[in-house]
Amino acid sequence: MITLPQAAYGFVALSFLVLTLVTIALFSARSESVLDDALDSAVRKRTEAAAQDFARTLHSDWANLKHLSRMIDGSDIGGVGEVMAGIRGNGERISWIGYAGVDGIVREASDGLLVGADVTERPWFRNGLRSGFAGDVHDAVLLAKLLQPKGGDPLRFVDLALPVTDGRGELTGVVGIHIDAAWAERFLTETAESLGVDLYLINQSGEVVMASGGQSPDEDEQKLLAAARLGAESASRDEWPDGQQYFTTLVPDVSYADLPSFGWRLAGRLDVQTFRPQIYTLVVSAMLAAAVALGALAALTHLFVRIYIRPIGALVENATQLAAGEAVYPRERNATREAAQLSAALAVLQARRQKISGY
Repeated sequence: MITLPQAAYGFVALSFLVLTLVTIALFSARSESVLDDALDSAVRKRTEAAAQDFARTLHSDWANLKHLSRMIDGSDIGGVGEVMAGIRGNGERISWIGYAGVDGIVREASDGLLVGADVTERPWFRNGLRSGFAGDVHDAVLLAKLLQPKGGDPLRFVDLALPVTDGRGELTGVVGIHIDAAWAERFLTETAESLGVDLYLINQSGEVVMASGGQSPDEDEQKLLAAARLGAESASRDEWPDGQQYFTTLVPDVSYADLPSFGWRLAGRLDVQTFRPQIYTLVVSAMLAAAVALGALAALTHLFVRIYIRPIGALVENATQLAAGEAVYPRERNATREAAQLSAALAVLQARRQKISGY
């Protein structure tokens, strides 16, 4: 038959096993949903942060353009060229900046490029006559042969333009900036790498005009970004053509402060395996904690058995010897009230037995 110490050890071991199994079951049932919620929140917040950072960077160019438009009087553009050169800098970010009169003839420009050229048919000029304008990514036309991009890739621009008025509020022309799209894409790539996401800049037609890493999505990947064509915000878990699953979300408007709208949306995706290392670390830590807890519980159980259970066993053995007629003298046990009472009872029985035997 099982002994009291064995029963105590068995009870503690079984309780620990049941608790462990219940914990594992709950963790398995909840871990995936918790992980999905964390990924959903992460991809949304990171993509929103990337969109705001990208728009804020372009807004600094917009602020410079507004400052330049206020400097130009229309009739007197002396010294404007130096300001344009300062805004353009080394040309890595801003490829061209210039001012054209209402007749569409460029009167001043960085490095003198296109001065005297007719830009009446260019979207930045036509839209800039009416109000502030932000233009989508497009191939260079007039500057294609004047500027040689690094790497030999086709030169592409992002446009910003503003109308220029004189002191009487009369329209005198348009000032515009061509931002190098290659620089903008590199900036987007660096942002994506720092945030740990893949980013896709999508225009109003649903076309990906920039992508982190410089690789535009193929036809199958374009289908997964189809929500952009609807102009709707989305967040979902999808399997992409590379066989990996990603959480994808969409920021419906890339804007900041008074920057005119480019009509862009920013899609971001996050690999579902992103948080797996942390989960594995958590599991390993939990297993180590469980092992330590098991060791501590075993030690405490052993101590409990020695202090409280074994004295009961010793008294039972004394009772058995007393019943067999042996002359035994039970030790006084005070670990528990029950042990003390049993010890005292056996001592009384032994004393009575000796008294009867003496007669």
